[in-house]
Amino acid sequence: MGQLWLFGGKGGVGKTTSACSTAIWTAKSGIKTLLVSSDPAHSTSDSLNFKLNNEPTPVKGIDNLWGLELDLEATLESIMPTLSSALENTSSGNFSPFMMPSEEMDEIKDEVSNINSAQLMLPGLDEALAFDRLLRYVEDTEYDLIIFDTAPTGHTIRFLSLPELLELWTNKVLKIFRAMGGIKTMLFGSKQEKKIKEELERFSKRVAHIRRIISNPEITRFTLVTIPESMAVSETIRASNQLSEFDIDINGIIINRLTPDLDHEYLISRRNIELNYVNELSEYFANKKIAKIELGNSDIHGLNSLEEMGKRLHGEQIIFPEDMGVHEISENLPINLRRSKLIIDEEDKTIIKLHLAGAIKKDLSLRGEGNQLFVGINERENVIHLPHIVDVNKTSAKFSNDVLKLEVQKPLV
Repeated sequence: MGQLWLFGGKGGVGKTTSACSTAIWTAKSGIKTLLVSSDPAHSTSDSLNFKLNNEPTPVKGIDNLWGLELDLEATLESIMPTLSSALENTSSGNFSPFMMPSEEMDEIKDEVSNINSAQLMLPGLDEALAFDRLLRYVEDTEYDLIIFDTAPTGHTIRFLSLPELLELWTNKVLKIFRAMGGIKTMLFGSKQEKKIKEELERFSKRVAHIRRIISNPEITRFTLVTIPESMAVSETIRASNQLSEFDIDINGIIINRLTPDLDHEYLISRRNIELNYVNELSEYFANKKIAKIELGNSDIHGLNSLEEMGKRLHGEQIIFPEDMGVHEISENLPINLRRSKLIIDEEDKTIIKLHLAGAIKKDLSLRGEGNQLFVGINERENVIHLPHIVDVNKTSAKFSNDVLKLEVQKPLV
């Protein structure tokens, strides 16, 4: 299971730059890193100067780094059947033209086809979809660290309160469905309505599970990014208070775009004003680490400048140990991190160690197929490819301190 590092804050304060530079720093330190963005403007691709898409893509020129930009509307359509599809599925089968004139049937279909997934979005649902996708990768042992460039903090806060909103939203969706297909429901029953309702209930449970994950300090860290200006500082403090209501701990603050300490009347005046805001943040977050980044003489864009930004944020790159121990990384924003997966090849067996923070033993499963080992976590399977045939009957498993240790015996030659 990968660990999660979220970067949040007011729009325009440098979240994307901070997330991208951190991802490059961790990847170059030997940490398998997935960089995720839910920004529909695709600013992560722009920042990296490398095109990403809706699936994990290796970033050219940086080993151990993958990136993806979520397509949330496509995600919604994959989670919940569209109303038009549901209606058409209902119409195929037992429908008889004697029961309903074709003109009325066509009219209903036209009305339903005009409802697209974007119209079914409610505040916070876009972030819920992003976190739902994100959870897939957190539960994937291929990545040690998932760095998430979140939408502006207000969206994240709305997501956290989403379970309470979902019930109202579910009723609204079902009301639309009944309005569009009420006559058909009378004639054929409510199979499609039941299908949609069950899917929405499953999604609601996933949202609640995601909220538990991001409030678990062993799995998730949240860094707030800001600039030394009045509105940004006020929103940072307000966001911290709101996040604490959901038991989400802030591991540190990044103050971007500080005016450099230069001998110029205007710059001195500007810096003195900014230092007042820096002091306000330092007092409020007295027990948190604060990284201060001064304005440079050029914009931060592309892999080289992001790599330099990463060193300013976290210090010189490290060599992350090839073991399952817990190690502290980053000088200015320290977090504890351990590898998600470690495979050790021995003469007569292969030893696999998986970090599964928060997992419960009864929710784990194991099966083999050819040279593939399938490890299930909450009904989601991780596939581990081995260079030899897997016999689960000759595989020992021990789960202790969030680490699953598997010893897979090699076949006799």
